[in-house]
Amino acid sequence: MNFKTYLKMLRVRNWLGYFLVATLGYVIFTKLNACVSETIFFYALVFLFLGFSFSINNCFDNKEDSLKIKNSNPVAAEEIEQKEGITFSLVLAFLGMLLSLLRGLNVFYFFSILIFLSLSYSSPPFRLKSKPFLDLTSHGLFFGSLLFLLPSVFFSKNLELLHILIAISIFYFSLILELRNHIEDYESDKKAGLKTTVCMLGLYTSKKLTHSLSLLFPLSLLPVFFTINKHTTMFLATTAVFYLMFCTKKSYRVLDIYSNLSYFLIALGVLL
Repeated sequence: MNFKTYLKMLRVRNWLGYFLVATLGYVIFTKLNACVSETIFFYALVFLFLGFSFSINNCFDNKEDSLKIKNSNPVAAEEIEQKEGITFSLVLAFLGMLLSLLRGLNVFYFFSILIFLSLSYSSPPFRLKSKPFLDLTSHGLFFGSLLFLLPSVFFSKNLELLHILIAISIFYFSLILELRNHIEDYESDKKAGLKTTVCMLGLYTSKKLTHSLSLLFPLSLLPVFFTINKHTTMFLATTAVFYLMFCTKKSYRVLDIYSNLSYFLIALGVLL
């Protein structure tokens, strides 16, 4: 087993969206005033959390991933034994928890909750990703709102109404992402006997639900812009373009671009 296989376990290419969630929180809570050492410390925790989350997911998704045409899971491809993968994942979690303890008990407790939810999502006995609606809820928390709120605890910043509204919006968007992921994995999950929300609802209903939630997504952002009271006109114009493009092209790429632009405007509204 070599370094390349360990790197595959981390699935770094899948980090971008969740890295941006943590970065949005970093920008909003620190307003880019954190010192370099604190910033490096914070992102070390983010990297360890993301690495653990994807690695431990590989360890217990080997059955369904082995049924995919394109299988990038080293455990399913038998490039690494499951036990070794679990050990590697737990080392990442332990290092993260140890580092978080150096930052204080509050950070340690919060980071431990993130690790526990991620572990419960992927692994037995909880395996929340195989329990309808709990898969969406847990994903919305540890890969959504809680990840966004991590900087508030790390940098000891008080929560305000604005932060809660953004966290709710990110939770909502994370639900959509999870539905999209499970729609893509529907065939392999169904063959493997996995009971995700999508498997329970069926492919057609799940697609309709995801489309409907996507259309309603701008409503979760509206209170945020009214609270900031900046860039509201630009947001409304962007939203109009989003509806036009999304209803015409019916591509979730349009939603991704719209969400990134909206959260960027929110960050600018806080900074400027």
